[in-house]
Parts: sequence; C-alpha cells; structure tokens
Amino acid sequence: MEKNIRKRVCWLALVLSAMLVVLFGYWFFLNPHGYWQKQKEAEKNEYMEKQMLWRKSEKMTMQQMLSDMTLMAKGDSVLVCWLTGLSLPVYRDFIHGTAQPTRNAWAETRYWYMSSLAKGREWMEERAKTRIHKSLIFVESSRFQVQKDSLKDYLNEKPTHTEIEYNKMYPAFGKSTDKEFEDWRKEYKRFHLF
Repeated sequence: MEKNIRKRVCWLALVLSAMLVVLFGYWFFLNPHGYWQKQKEAEKNEYMEKQMLWRKSEKMTMQQMLSDMTLMAKGDSVLVCWLTGLSLPVYRDFIHGTAQPTRNAWAETRYWYMSSLAKGREWMEERAKTRIHKSLIFVESSRFQVQKDSLKDYLNEKPTHTEIEYNKMYPAFGKSTDKEFEDWRKEYKRFHLF
C-alpha cells in the first residue's frame, strides 16, 4: 500500500512539474510580451528602418550617399570603397561632384547606403573583410560606374534589377502592407538563423 502511495505522489509531482514547464514556456514565448512577440517587433523596426533608408536614398545624389557612408565609417574612404566596389579615383570624382554615375552604380550604392546605415560601422568592417580583390580600389575602373556623357541624367535611365527588387520589397511610405513585411521576414530568416 505504501508503495502505491509513493508511486502516486511521484506521478503527481511529475505531472505538476510538466504542467509548470508548459505554463512557463507559454508565458515566456507566447504571451503578448513574450520572446517571439519582442522578436517580431524588432524585425518590424528593422524593416521600417530599412524601408525609410531605401526610400530616402531615392532622392539622394551619389555624393550625398557616399558622404553619409564616409561619416558612418568615421572618415575611412577606403572602407567605403571596399564596401561599394568603387575605385578611389571614381570615389573622389563622385565626392567632388565632377562625375555622373551610371544608373547601375547609383542603384548599387543605394543598396550599400541602406545596409551600412542600418547595420553600422562594425558591419561595414566585417563585410569589407569578406570582399575579394581589395586592391582593385587603386585601379581606375570607371567604365561601368561613370557616365561618359556628363549631361546624361542617370535618373532618366531604366531602373535596374536591384532597384525593381528593392522597390517591391520596400514600398513607398503609406503603401506598406503586412504582405511585404512577411515576404521580407521570410527572406531575412533565410539568411539569419535565430
């Protein structure tokens, strides 16, 4: 008889412990102030920040974007060149406003502008470390980055694939829907494991 009582007490303690673990898990993960809700809010904030930066860069010149990125890099223009793939002479021409970029170079710089301002200097340094052919920034390679005709306006050219993709991902202010956010979240989770 005493053996049955011990078994029942142990079984009851085990069931109560399991219920406490389940309740704690629910409280920690699923309540409105839980971990997953905070994670979703952080993702939404990151999405909104990137959307704002992408749309802000739409009206910026190459000179303005490169200046902001150089400020973020604490004046390290070589870091900005490594990140964007621009050569130093081309970077200098863009900063001084003596050259017009091609539409493709401007769109790629918009992407790097959005990413570097959203993620910070440390990310810029880490990303630049992974770039290959760093010495190419010392070579004059302006063929695909600078307009040959300085009177030609790059904004009147056809949008690039990068622009079309990011315009769809980060719609204009006031037009954002949960569908774009969920699409971005799926893409984000594909590259970042939580």
